[in-house]
Amino acid sequence: MKPEEDNGIHPAVRSLTELLPPPPAGVDAPSWSDVRTSWGTAFPRDYRDFMRVYGPGDIDNVIAVATPENRHEPGYLTVRRVTPETGVKFRTFYGERNFPAWPALGSLIGWGATPIGYDLMWRVSGNDADDWPVVLAGYRDGAAYEFPYGMAEFLVRMLGDPVDRPTDLPGVLGHPHSRFLSVPEERTFRAARQDPWEYVDEFMEERERERMERSPVTWIPGPGRPTYDLPPVPRMTLEGFGADENALRITATLDVELGEPVRARVSIESPDGGLLDRAEVVATVERLNGLLVLDIRLPEEANDSGMTWRETVNAMNREEDWTLDVWVQDPAIGEARARHGIVVGHNMQESAVDIAMAMWP
Repeated sequence: MKPEEDNGIHPAVRSLTELLPPPPAGVDAPSWSDVRTSWGTAFPRDYRDFMRVYGPGDIDNVIAVATPENRHEPGYLTVRRVTPETGVKFRTFYGERNFPAWPALGSLIGWGATPIGYDLMWRVSGNDADDWPVVLAGYRDGAAYEFPYGMAEFLVRMLGDPVDRPTDLPGVLGHPHSRFLSVPEERTFRAARQDPWEYVDEFMEERERERMERSPVTWIPGPGRPTYDLPPVPRMTLEGFGADENALRITATLDVELGEPVRARVSIESPDGGLLDRAEVVATVERLNGLLVLDIRLPEEANDSGMTWRETVNAMNREEDWTLDVWVQDPAIGEARARHGIVVGHNMQESAVDIAMAMWP
């Protein structure tokens, strides 16, 4: 856009340009006379100015802004496609409400869409399009929310502090991290076999790292699940595990006395498969109320997974399909089972009769 063309731009669009850089290559604006002929109405001024400055495209791959033209090219979302063809019913703050089909007063015209089931629309509140309020309509939950301002101000507010945003659309990064990509820009990325939204993943990963550093999970309490393949006598229980400075610390209890030193084996599996298997780990032993308390520590140098112990514990806390197994082997375990008439357990071989195991989760 040339500097002299800045005169008369809608104030909300001017504010938006300070938060969201427009495409550097410029935009081919639609023919508004043709649009008015096609629709039988003018469109809001802020939307017309948005199309003049930005054109159709996406913000953070979350908010897709539609073109008013009936374009059938790949990548273009059109107003016609987002606009309901028939009357629709949504729950609102004022109860269920019927919105008639365009061009009736009170109908909805769509100007944007999201990948999570919400469309962005105007409610046709009268003959002056500049007075049309924005409506966020959710087809999955059947709810609609109306905001007393236009689309450009809605976008400005969405790029501000998350606490003050008009609604929660996950993935909108906000200023200064959000980007707008026009349809031609996104096509250029795709043609070069580049992900145009890679910056979104990088931003989210960085925020997750910051969150973990601010409030890391340092201890995951047990007990874990029963070891169905081994007899319940003697009983070994995983009491918990966590990151203790630069070490992984595991606490387990066993209701039988063992010879010392007590050596344990520790195995961790991630959702992608085996992560760690360490044998002959010497455990510190204490005795409490008839239980043997095993304190097992794996130092940082015992971890060759590529993750720190703190990162591993955080991942185990928030992701599924992680497992941790701890087992010890001692003749006293087999002798305790023999006293109860247990020689082998379900699917257990004779060679494993001296093994006790604890598992998480």
